[in-house]
Amino acid sequence: TTVYDFATLETRLREQAFLNAGVNIILTDERDPENIKSDRFHYEGGVASFVEYLNRKKAVEVIHPDVIYFSATAPDNNSTCEIAMQYTDSFNELILSFANNIHTGEGGTHETGFKSGLTRVINDYAKKNNLLKEKDPNLSGEDTREGLTAVISVKVVEAQFEGQTKTKLGNSEARALVENALNDKLSAFLE
Repeated sequence: TTVYDFATLETRLREQAFLNAGVNIILTDERDPENIKSDRFHYEGGVASFVEYLNRKKAVEVIHPDVIYFSATAPDNNSTCEIAMQYTDSFNELILSFANNIHTGEGGTHETGFKSGLTRVINDYAKKNNLLKEKDPNLSGEDTREGLTAVISVKVVEAQFEGQTKTKLGNSEARALVENALNDKLSAFLE
């Protein structure tokens, strides 16, 4: 078993509450009987609330007030994904990815699908609406992610984690699921 300090445990439980919308998680610290502390973690908005929380913590100005959120299920019903994203005035991107509620700090196929799908959808939209001319170069992936805060959560039947720390997802179907979700749902949102 892993031993966490209270602050780390609090962070992990908050993540789980965001990743599982509507779930109540209560953490009570009874180590000091005269100073019992209790925290409740509950987020009806799930990963969309997670993005709002992250942007508040970073103290950035959001570009659009509503978080863009969508979910998708694979045709075989064995995998699902949820994606929430919001642009800010920051120059940095913050992308957090999770597979079966496990933080995949090294990314993986689901994060790769997100990045490639986002870049393609934004470039297609820009060209279709004459924001980029035919002879103009496409926007780079870095350009499309500048100032972006995003949370990607996939649930797969048999997660295949890579690397010694098991923090990178290797399932190819996760990439296709996330990329297709962006192609369909983000394109529709932009229209």
